Amino acid sequence: MPHLHTDPGDHDATVSFFIVRTDGPEPRLTYHLHLKVRKLMMFGGHIERNETPWAAVLRELVEESGYQPAQVQLLQPLIRMRQVTDAAAHPVPVMSSTACTSADPAHFHTDLLYALITDEEPAGAPEDGESTDIRLVTRSELDRIPDEDIFEMWREAGRFILDEILDAWEPVAMDAYPGTAPLV
Repeated sequence: MPHLHTDPGDHDATVSFFIVRTDGPEPRLTYHLHLKVRKLMMFGGHIERNETPWAAVLRELVEESGYQPAQVQLLQPLIRMRQVTDAAAHPVPVMSSTACTSADPAHFHTDLLYALITDEEPAGAPEDGESTDIRLVTRSELDRIPDEDIFEMWREAGRFILDEILDAWEPVAMDAYPGTAPLV
């Protein structure tokens, strides 16, 4: 999706997520080679005008990874607000950050990063036009990725997920959170 805000200093809202695969001898993070940036990154994209952040995660999951929501679970802290009256409760992100884009240092993305977990291969493939260079990376492999191939903040986020989140947060079904806004 194109940027909604294009003036200098503008911010676009984005969502992103790492998928942790647990079907091997040790957990592996899923990175893909971003087509425009040419660096290893997590999956994700812009929140469109007509969707909630969680709806954007559900859409991007299928488009970029080939996974269906029923194939993965969302990692969430044990203590969290699970429901609110007259609103859609959203999952707790691993991180919320704002950074300038590499293409335009005067343009910013404010991102909500999530951690998903699965022990299986995706049911499908990335949609046409999406990166198909998908890599499973162990913790030690993550540390050995050359600096020019990854943004350090996404290496740090991957380390945090593997070192802190994976064993401390619980997996919950993706449909535990609504993809649409509540009707009032």
